[in-house]
Amino acid sequence: MRRLIPKLVVLLSLLLVLVALAGCEKRGRSVRLGGGPSGGTFQVVAEGLAKILQPAHPGVRFVVERSAGSSANLRALEEGKLDLALVYAGDFYGEEPGGGLAVRANVQILTRLYDAVAQLAVLSSSRITLPTQLRGARIAIGNPGSGAALAAERYFRALGIWEQIVPVYLGYDMAIAELLRGNLVAVWELVGVPSASFAAATRQVPLRLLNLQEAAHGGHFFDLYPFYRPVDIPAGTYPGQERAMTSFADTALLAASRELSRDMSWRILEGMFNEDGLGALRGLHPSLAAFSAEAALEGVELPLHPGAVHYWQQQGRDLPASLLPAVP
Repeated sequence: MRRLIPKLVVLLSLLLVLVALAGCEKRGRSVRLGGGPSGGTFQVVAEGLAKILQPAHPGVRFVVERSAGSSANLRALEEGKLDLALVYAGDFYGEEPGGGLAVRANVQILTRLYDAVAQLAVLSSSRITLPTQLRGARIAIGNPGSGAALAAERYFRALGIWEQIVPVYLGYDMAIAELLRGNLVAVWELVGVPSASFAAATRQVPLRLLNLQEAAHGGHFFDLYPFYRPVDIPAGTYPGQERAMTSFADTALLAASRELSRDMSWRILEGMFNEDGLGALRGLHPSLAAFSAEAALEGVELPLHPGAVHYWQQQGRDLPASLLPAVP
């Protein structure tokens, strides 16, 4: 018995070490994916993407983390708190008018996803018909740290009324609830069209979108922020919307930490762009209906992840130098 005790102690110690290592390995095999606020397209796409990728990666757990939005996701990627995240291209630029690309040493791009469109809604009974009539109004503009909030500030500053409105920092679902209670005059969103929260709200009370482009041109918004593009929201997008509404769009991207392995990022793109992945992604949200490999780098001006470079070169894409990651 005395001879067995030392051997049992050694075996028990080895067993504990193996259990600890297994736990570390399990934690190390998680891929943390940053989504967005409830009611926004980011969260819908992130959750759907995780479900699409999971079956092809049995040894990896894709964990979707809800966030305030694009700017918060960028910070988390830079700090190594996320592996993947949805972000807006416009958030890579300085906040000041005409600001150039900010250095994001730890963030690289995998693919373009969809157009995120600015949408400003009031109750259909409201007397407000133009964005410039919102002086003194309480307007929900998205969570602090969201791409929506930053776009709203840029827009209303260009119009010269940012200091005269009352910005309310709320997520989309909460903002709609406050609008219906009469505590807000308008709700601003930057999401794929149609907005899930706007569509849900119109089932309770009619909403009306405001045209954004005329005031934007008057305030030289597109000259100040050339990464935003004029777009139209087609008639019939929402119940009761009889005419097209003018607006502008940013580009939603799937970004990765540079610490994500080359192999993993390549496998993620392979899972997204094979036949099954494309079909599943196109069904997640109407804004992804035209998602394709051909449009995956359209308008992208930011460095790609090495795994993305490898994937796209395998597909025969000739990548410009601007998309190649800097060599450390």
